[in-house]
Amino acid sequence: MGKGAVIISPNEDAELVNRVRAGDLAAFEVIVAQYEPKLVRYIYGLTHERELAEDLVQETFVSAYRALSSAPDDLRLSAWLYKIALNKVRSEKRRKELPVYSVTFSNEKGQGRAENEQPIFNVADPRQEPGEQVAQRQQIAGTLAQLPDDQATALLMDAQGYGDDEIASALEVSVGAVRQKLFRGRKAFRALYQ
Repeated sequence: MGKGAVIISPNEDAELVNRVRAGDLAAFEVIVAQYEPKLVRYIYGLTHERELAEDLVQETFVSAYRALSSAPDDLRLSAWLYKIALNKVRSEKRRKELPVYSVTFSNEKGQGRAENEQPIFNVADPRQEPGEQVAQRQQIAGTLAQLPDDQATALLMDAQGYGDDEIASALEVSVGAVRQKLFRGRKAFRALYQ
């Protein structure tokens, strides 16, 4: 977890959103502290450019702050922020025609996986030498870059521990479509990864 990050529950998210809507800037700072490290890792995983990831996260928070007053009352903050971030990446990709890479930095168990199924990629193996970890990250990035953006995003969010419903909200698809994207993405990843 990033320095200064605070763990907050969905109920606390809702309370923070209400406080921000009432003009409490400190509440928004708590949201930023909670989600900034996760969003930087997420966008970096899609772009493989640290500075760009940090810039797009700032744009994500600016857009989120402006849109919070008109967001629905049943807003799921984490999924909504990931959706905004993904849209920022897609806009940047269209603007610059950037290749999109996906790399996970987490080995948390996602809710979208069967109990006995492990993540299809994990670069956090401490038994590997640093050079091997770098080579594996590059190989994973190259493999995931060959997948469609929605499959790569679904795999990345799943590996970071997000549930199917949160991924569905971020991608604006049904839970069934997320499960299909995860299934196809895992299958394609395994076929391409060498």
